Amino acid sequence: MTSGRFAPLAAVATAVVSSTFLLLGPAGCDESQSVACTDDCPAVEGAYPLTFTGDAGLPAECVNLNVQPLAEGEVLSIQRTEGGMLTGTLAGVALTGQVYATGDLTLTGVPPPSSDGGVSTVYTLSATHTGGPEDGGVGSSLSGNFTGQFSRVQGTSALRCNVARPFTATRQ
Repeated sequence: MTSGRFAPLAAVATAVVSSTFLLLGPAGCDESQSVACTDDCPAVEGAYPLTFTGDAGLPAECVNLNVQPLAEGEVLSIQRTEGGMLTGTLAGVALTGQVYATGDLTLTGVPPPSSDGGVSTVYTLSATHTGGPEDGGVGSSLSGNFTGQFSRVQGTSALRCNVARPFTATRQ
């Protein structure tokens, strides 16, 4: 004798399994950016002093964390390792990332944690490179966004702040 009690349970299980498979699939991939470059990488290597545009200052949460803004003219240094893989530094923070055949690039870095339980930091830069190997890199520039995520754990809670600053930079 079946009472139908298992039909709703089977429907819920099917919905959960189906939604799990949907989450595992690609979610809106941008095919143009996924083309990693090998020999045809843009010449992004160099030193780029950053000029921040539309700066509204630091949010109050950042002031509470004693976060200092990046200085105008802070130099982003970029080197290419192999293919489209990048390394670099910004304000003493080591960065790693990727450049794509389109000229888009991303760099991310996390400074070592301080021994005093200080602020944890993550830097992310996404930019578009203009200029190319045909001009020997002269006049190459970047335009994009810098994001800094800062946090500190205090007791059972965490203080957090995010800084987003658009920038432009011309290779030195």
